[in-house]
Amino acid sequence: MISTRILTSAAILLMLMSSFSLAAIYKWTDEHGQVHYGSAPPSGSSAKRMGVSTHYSTPPAAKPKAETQASGSKEKKTAAATDKKDPYSKQQHDSLCKNARNDIATLDKGGRLRVKQADGSSAVMTDESRNKRQKTMQEMISKHCK
Repeated sequence: MISTRILTSAAILLMLMSSFSLAAIYKWTDEHGQVHYGSAPPSGSSAKRMGVSTHYSTPPAAKPKAETQASGSKEKKTAAATDKKDPYSKQQHDSLCKNARNDIATLDKGGRLRVKQADGSSAVMTDESRNKRQKTMQEMISKHCK
């Protein structure tokens, strides 16, 4: 028979582990203009609570051509070379491909999925948003899984 002490220790360990995943991240700027991030804002500052996502992210989009033409000639040559080649590295393609396939697998399992709303709350994913997400992930697979 499992002792009460072991069960209590396991319950405390689980509570501690879940509290780490709920930790907030704050962003603030000090009096010297330096931006800081931390788990607790300093007193008397106007720190902003940051939303932390555990989902995949896409690399930043390339600068629009018109914007790069306004820069110096060296930047023009670099931008022209960048426009001709793939903006994603092989590692980024592989990562985006893997994440899209994992999302599709999760969506295909059926069942209720919860999604995080803009205000921080969560809601059950509707069929419409599930279908939209599946279409987006299929496009990601077509683009990144070669």
